[in-house]
Amino acid sequence: MGIKIAIIGSGPAAFYTAQSLLKEDIEYEIDIIEKLFSPYGLVRYGVSPDHQSTKNVSRVFERTLSNTNVEFFGGIEINNSPSIKDILALYDAVVIATGMAKDRDLNINNTNISGYFGATQFVNWYNGHPEYKNLSPDLSGDTAIIIGNGNVAIDCARLLVSSNQELEGTDITNYAKVALLNSGIKKVYIIGRRGPLDAKFTTVEIREMSELLDCDQVLSKGTLQSMSKAILEDEIAKQYRILASFPEAKQRNSNKTKTVEFKFYLSPINILGTDRITDVEFRDNLNKNNKTITIKANLIISAIGYEGEEIEGVPTDSTGKIINNENIVKDRLYTVGWVSRGPTGVIGTNKQGGAKVAKLITNNIKPRNSPGRNGLKLLLSKLNKRYISKEQWFLINEEEINRASNSSPRLKFTSFTDVFNFLDNI
Repeated sequence: MGIKIAIIGSGPAAFYTAQSLLKEDIEYEIDIIEKLFSPYGLVRYGVSPDHQSTKNVSRVFERTLSNTNVEFFGGIEINNSPSIKDILALYDAVVIATGMAKDRDLNINNTNISGYFGATQFVNWYNGHPEYKNLSPDLSGDTAIIIGNGNVAIDCARLLVSSNQELEGTDITNYAKVALLNSGIKKVYIIGRRGPLDAKFTTVEIREMSELLDCDQVLSKGTLQSMSKAILEDEIAKQYRILASFPEAKQRNSNKTKTVEFKFYLSPINILGTDRITDVEFRDNLNKNNKTITIKANLIISAIGYEGEEIEGVPTDSTGKIINNENIVKDRLYTVGWVSRGPTGVIGTNKQGGAKVAKLITNNIKPRNSPGRNGLKLLLSKLNKRYISKEQWFLINEEEINRASNSSPRLKFTSFTDVFNFLDNI
């Protein structure tokens, strides 16, 4: 049946590619291969649990997955066994859409000390990623530092100071919800190495910070002065105008129990502590005399960007981005999404990339009488690798929804063991 296509990865870029292929005049048999038991990638594990409207895009992807020409192979990591070479031998074309799932290195000392986490680790922990469910961050201290000025930094800060009421109606994992609500953290610093007008958060994200029930948002002393010219000349985007509405720290007068403070022009240079973080030293980027400041904290989350994980047999640059020429890696091998362009854009940005790759495949494809899906099933059987089919995923999805309590949309499975136990006992 049709032209055989394998898509490695199951996030937005993968599904937008599959969606576009299904619209072409050629009949395609599409297999989506994912290392986890669940599809949808960042929609499931990256989007903040209190952003359910953003997660609703998974319903669109579910329709694509339901297409009779599409199959899902969950729990299969393509690297050594099976390899890219193995998959290319089975399909007419292969698309790599694995994203960038590693935290970019902060490049200072002591990042292996207790209390330091990359944002990917922390976000995947509260979102129930099976590889991070046992992360167990120690939240007993009263102060946290988040390094970075993008939406992910804002998400982490917001979750750290959210109330029970604000976590209702989310799909946050029970273990993370309990830990966050019993946290000792009262103060969170969001720190950027450049100025407030260089921050990368969106209007929606910064507005949400201003609406928190039990948390004040303040700016460090001098922030408003650095924004004053842009404010007076009305050359300021909406998100920065919202930021400028926050008072400076010393002006705070509130009965709320928690505070998020935005600090700018600081670069981390030293993490202090022996067994656990006690302080972080920063360089003042506005001071010509290399002045430093130290902030006491027991938790650091670095949200400064992402890198890709190397796939054997696929050329990558130093950041893990696949080396490609307009999404073409080599004959019959394509790439799309973050791993093709770097970690930029929002979920919808991948739609254009998926359409482009689908058109490239359609214009260049040459039928090879490839075994495709049947060949992959045979190979996995020989390798004794169990996979999650799309029918099994639909059962898992239904069970997650059914076992949710109160207003939560679902109670996620967080381990392969639990998933297989469920499937084996249906």
